[in-house]
Amino acid sequence: MRALYRLSCLLLSAGTGACGGPPPASVPSAPAAPPAKVEGPKLEDRGWGVMRSKTLGLKLALPEARSWLEPAGADVRVGHAGRAGWELRHEPTGSTLSLRRWRASRLPRVDACEAELRARTPDLAIMDQTNLVARREVRVPEGFVTRITLLALPGDGSRVRGQVLAVGAGVGECLAAIARTESVTEAELAERLRLLDVALGHLRLSHVEDRVPAPPALPH
Repeated sequence: MRALYRLSCLLLSAGTGACGGPPPASVPSAPAAPPAKVEGPKLEDRGWGVMRSKTLGLKLALPEARSWLEPAGADVRVGHAGRAGWELRHEPTGSTLSLRRWRASRLPRVDACEAELRARTPDLAIMDQTNLVARREVRVPEGFVTRITLLALPGDGSRVRGQVLAVGAGVGECLAAIARTESVTEAELAERLRLLDVALGHLRLSHVEDRVPAPPALPH
C-alpha cells in the first residue's frame, strides 16, 4: 500500500510539484462477534429430596427432587418372576431413571445380575475405552455390592448423551438403576453424570420405620 502511494506521489509531483503527507492509516476491520453461547436446560445441585418406592422397598435422594415425576402406573410389579420396576423422569431435562429389583440365585455376582439385565434390556449401551467416564463399586444399599458405570455417548447432531448404570447383587436378589440423559454441552453432561452418580451411590432400602408415621408425642 505504501509503495503504491509513493508511486502515486511521484506521478502527481511531476504535474503539481507536490504530494500530500504520509499515506492514510488503514482502518482495522471490526472484530467478529463471538458465536452465541448455546445452553440447554440444566440439572442443578440443589433441591435434594428423598423419593421412595414402596413396591421396590428402595429410596434415594435426587437433585431437584420436585421435578422428578412418576408416569401414571409406573411403580408397579411387572413380569412373572418377582420383578418390579420404578420409573422417574426429570421434566426440565427429559432425563429418565429406571430402577429394577428381582429374585436371583442364592449368592449372585454383579456380573451375573448385569448379564440378566442386559438380556432383558437390549438397548443398554456397552462400555468400552472410548465412552467410559468412571466406574466404581460401593456397598449400597445394605447387603448389596453395587457397581456404578458412567458413560458418555454421541447424541443426535451436536448433542451428547450419558448413561449411568448401577447394578447390585445381594443375597438371593439383584437390583439395577439405569439413568439416561442428553445435553447440548459436554460440561452440562458431565455435571448431570456427577449428580446421578452421587444419587445412585446413596441408594438405600426403605425400612418399616420409613413408611409408618411416628406416634404423636405424649402430653406432659
